[in-house]
Amino acid sequence: MKRTLLLFSLLLYYSTLAQNTIGLLYEDPNFQSSEGYTIFNPLSDNRVFLINKCGEVVKQWDFSHTQPSVNAYLLENGNLLQTSRFFSELRDWDNNILWNIDNQSVLGFRIHHDIEPLPNGNFLALVRDSYTSAEAIAMGKDPSFDVNLVLEKIVEIQPQGTDSASVVWEWKFYDHLVQDLDNSKPNFDVISNRPERLNINYNSRNDSNFIHANGIDYNASLDQIVFSSRHLDELFIIDHSTTTAEAATSSGGLYGKGGDFLWRWGNPQTYNKGTVSDRMIGRQHDPQWVTSGPYAGFISVFSNDGYGSDTTASSIHIVDPNETNGVYPLDSDGKFYSSTYAWSWNGDVMNEPMLTPNRGSLHIMQNGNALINESVPGRLSEVTPNGDVIWVYEIPVGTTGVYDQFDIPDGNISFKALRYPLDYPPFINNTLSLSGYLENQNVLADSCINSLSNNEILQNTTKIYPNPTTGIVKVESLNTIEKIEVFDVLGKKILTQTQTNEIDITDLRDGIYILNVHSQNSFLEKKLIKN
Repeated sequence: MKRTLLLFSLLLYYSTLAQNTIGLLYEDPNFQSSEGYTIFNPLSDNRVFLINKCGEVVKQWDFSHTQPSVNAYLLENGNLLQTSRFFSELRDWDNNILWNIDNQSVLGFRIHHDIEPLPNGNFLALVRDSYTSAEAIAMGKDPSFDVNLVLEKIVEIQPQGTDSASVVWEWKFYDHLVQDLDNSKPNFDVISNRPERLNINYNSRNDSNFIHANGIDYNASLDQIVFSSRHLDELFIIDHSTTTAEAATSSGGLYGKGGDFLWRWGNPQTYNKGTVSDRMIGRQHDPQWVTSGPYAGFISVFSNDGYGSDTTASSIHIVDPNETNGVYPLDSDGKFYSSTYAWSWNGDVMNEPMLTPNRGSLHIMQNGNALINESVPGRLSEVTPNGDVIWVYEIPVGTTGVYDQFDIPDGNISFKALRYPLDYPPFINNTLSLSGYLENQNVLADSCINSLSNNEILQNTTKIYPNPTTGIVKVESLNTIEKIEVFDVLGKKILTQTQTNEIDITDLRDGIYILNVHSQNSFLEKKLIKN
């Protein structure tokens, strides 16, 4: 009878796992998902959530306005920067408002889509830059174009006091145009000879909203900005070291090109160096420099149209721009590198194609794994460099608040999701506390080992030796060791020992591994060398 009840309980347990609709949906037991905390802010809710890999909330902030924030970035000092079209705000670790402005009233414009925090405490923002039909035609736009032209500009905003701000730097597309239609107008030249400028007459999908920039990132070591144009199917890099005056010209700055494009990629047809078949990305979002791992210095991007043309599935990519000391050469055909992807993926997530027709984000983490945000289904996933889906989370907050398990969520869209590593300064210098998962129940989350602390509990009370080792690894700790795991550098679990203080890796090949020691819902992660 006991055996029957046990079997029934197990069947009910696994049946419940299969039926989860929100929160933690999947965690592959054979892989180590990237440790850290994931931040997201649903566009239908004015809260920002920080969760661990089990889906438990470890920190929460608010936004002061009825309109939710679009972007939320946790800064190294522990403050949270967030913006919407209409408002910008800074809150401290304890959710107190430090700075708050009405963008239109204070700055004279609205912010759209993405922002990017800078090391100096300022932040970059994407702003629409509109011109009348007459102004556009005067710059060489085809006269048959008879509506206002919407370009883009990038501004650097400096918060001041508690309720003020100013623009301290600016760059505009308008200052970097080229046209081959009318030699009596400015910017006349051969388009293919000027890849560093934008063809004002390129026939994009949206004549009025010509650019539609939607994502931005900053490289501090190069002092460069990368941003995405959805309607051009392109990424651009520009020099941030210029003054505003230099940014309006083709000279000045660290790289001597003023505000002209240092690099562009994704659709060489825009500068007459290809056809539609050469398009690499489509309606893409969220370009980011990869900061560590095998692809450090490369650029990642979420392509809403898979490989530039597939509208039935999205794709994610890493591209090598072939940069040397901040300079990006052209290839023998006069195109910017590269014509291939350094890495890409477009697989299924839980038997469904990875797909979001708009928005979306991609974050390549320290171990090379990809954190994917499919905005429209509200789904976050982690994928290894080998293409294994090892973690899936469905945002449980939408248009009607927090959903109960087994409901089908609606409006659980997040513009971007990021995962900060456990050693990110705010987690070391401040207190995190578990407040449970957002949904009312989640059996999979109940069985997950949370990662609230890997330093305070075990770091100072645990010794792991010898390291490097030829075989036996011993763990001495004041805490009871519940489990020891060994993972390869791609995050795949290789060995597990429970209720023991040592593990034998004699049979593993020489190389670098990751050792995880678990104790009382906390863990310690160490690099382990076998030789």
